[in-house]
Amino acid sequence: MSIRLESDIQSLRGVGSKLSKSLNRLNLYTVKDCLYFFPREYDDRRHLPLIKELNTGDITSIVASVVSVQEKKIRKGLSILEAVLQDSSGRIMATWFNQSFLLPVLQPGVKLIIKGKVESNLFYQTSKFQVLNTEILKSQKEINENLGVVMPVYALTAGVYQSQMRQVIKQSIADGLSLVKEGIPDYLLVKLNLMPVRTALYQLHFPQSVDDYKRARSRLVFEEFFLYQCRLERQRLSHKKNVYSTPLAYTGSYVQPYLDSLGYELTQAQKRVIEEIMADLSKESSMNRLLQGDVGAGKTNVAMICMLIALESDKSAVLMAPTEILATQHYIKAKKFLESMQIPCILLKSKMKKSDKELAMQTIQNNRATFIVGTHALIQEQVSFNNCGIVVIDEQHRFGVMQRALLQKKGNSPHCLFMTATPIPRSFMLTAYGDLDKSIIDELPPGRKPVKTETVTEEFLGQVYMACVRRLLNKEQLYVVYPLVEESEKLDLKSAIEGFETLCRVFSEFKVGLLHGKMHTKDKQEIMDAFKVGEIDILVSTTVIEVGVDVPNASMMIVQHADRFGLSQLHQLRGRVGRGGQQAICYLISDNKGEVAKQRLKAMTDTTDGFKIAEIDLMIRGPGDVLGTKQSGLPNFNISDLIKDEKILILARKIASELLKEDPDLQFEKNSCLARQLSENKELYIGEYLN
Repeated sequence: MSIRLESDIQSLRGVGSKLSKSLNRLNLYTVKDCLYFFPREYDDRRHLPLIKELNTGDITSIVASVVSVQEKKIRKGLSILEAVLQDSSGRIMATWFNQSFLLPVLQPGVKLIIKGKVESNLFYQTSKFQVLNTEILKSQKEINENLGVVMPVYALTAGVYQSQMRQVIKQSIADGLSLVKEGIPDYLLVKLNLMPVRTALYQLHFPQSVDDYKRARSRLVFEEFFLYQCRLERQRLSHKKNVYSTPLAYTGSYVQPYLDSLGYELTQAQKRVIEEIMADLSKESSMNRLLQGDVGAGKTNVAMICMLIALESDKSAVLMAPTEILATQHYIKAKKFLESMQIPCILLKSKMKKSDKELAMQTIQNNRATFIVGTHALIQEQVSFNNCGIVVIDEQHRFGVMQRALLQKKGNSPHCLFMTATPIPRSFMLTAYGDLDKSIIDELPPGRKPVKTETVTEEFLGQVYMACVRRLLNKEQLYVVYPLVEESEKLDLKSAIEGFETLCRVFSEFKVGLLHGKMHTKDKQEIMDAFKVGEIDILVSTTVIEVGVDVPNASMMIVQHADRFGLSQLHQLRGRVGRGGQQAICYLISDNKGEVAKQRLKAMTDTTDGFKIAEIDLMIRGPGDVLGTKQSGLPNFNISDLIKDEKILILARKIASELLKEDPDLQFEKNSCLARQLSENKELYIGEYLN
């Protein structure tokens, strides 16, 4: 039977059922999987040092023979192998931690290639070699194949050695490389000076030079980004062409009274964004736009105006928020204005009296233009919006891709506005949100001062409390945020409940309140209302206050165990203070001395620019953790790096846009290979919906 790219990995010579099961743990199931399983690093063996040439601190590879070996049992679960190795220049002691399985093969006379770090041994006044990777050279053929070359080093799993993995990859190249079809049109290969795909694949596994490796990697990175950008752009163009919605006409009958009620003028950035959105709403193709704005930039007012335009067109408007606190806050704020205009305003959430929920459902389904606010309850099967003009999803990254799609479907292709205060790096924006049009509010309201931020260790907490007293005596309020609700034996973190009890004692002359997600909705709302009107001076909370909570008199925040929060989360929390125009301060309490923790907290103290913080967060944590792959619709790129390869991503985006502008349905003969590649490689994408 002839081999295909989709053939099982056992079709490769030398791969039996036992090895196949081990390779499956690395997600290697087919010949194609092996071809695209790239080395994690390379070992330059063209000029390996002799033992006598090693210096303390070197991380290198050497070739040596085993003279003797012994195993030392340190304690249960910990053993050390010690071997004396030699080459033509001398001897050195080598050690392996917890690798007892090597003992049977580390016999005197066996020749090895080992990679590791040279360390000084103070006790013996000599150097020792701490081994990281080990390869056994069983024959002269293996010696010839493994020395004097640049060797790929692959990620491994138990039961697989580097030599085996290299042999599997070599066999997959021998059997499968000729089957790989070119996915990028020839004219683009020439225009962009890109390697053919087969050459690039071979060079990534077995590079002949640094330049060959760089060109090969750039070629495959471009292909990954390019195919994905083509998919996004086609989806965006298809949406504009095929998804119809009722145009919404601006009359000003509701919008103008709302603007008059604000008591201040919108910023130029807000006005610009509203114009962009109004242009979309006036079209028959439904709007699909992401509204991005930093904490406090005024997204809620923009959303309110868009929803009022729907009401002016005798259509309902729906706002979905991720938490009951935020949904209730939106509802209360909107209801005050809408009551004066005789517009029905409905709140729908999971925890409601049965009678209240039934009344809300009846109002929603009566086809009269209604302002509807809710949580996940809005996507329940029995809820439908027959007369919906616009759907606004607040803090949209907190909802899954399918949840957002469900809400869109319920409204019969309404105009959609996705809002986020989480700053999204440009590279992330071009991938996870590449199919959406975008608007950015890049200006804060006048009078807002950047929040000062300081990192403080526990030992100086007393001084922070003194600063709290000064604020409190000045009739200002403050938040104290904890990462946990209750004390955990596994994590040595102060819980919100424990912190609340402590702060009640420390600030006995002031009123301290407690807020967390496990509380009953009614209790949470009572606490928030009391804090808003100044009946509570200090609010001890978990991250339920992260989004949407607006108390202008709050001017100070203390975040306990700040190293446990994501940077974007800390930035969101910090945005809760200083909303009344005063100079606010945020203290980040942490005793974590780790380099990553220091790096992250330094970013918070160095800048209040949410976009810079998001870039740093992406660099430190990686794209999968910033918004969550499942939440964002971000694909698992095989070789591309959203930070390191941003220039290639931007180029791929530009080329994809130009190509599809000329040939939106990929019907030209010169683009036939691209059309085939997109139809055959659906594994690049997550689900039917991207956002």
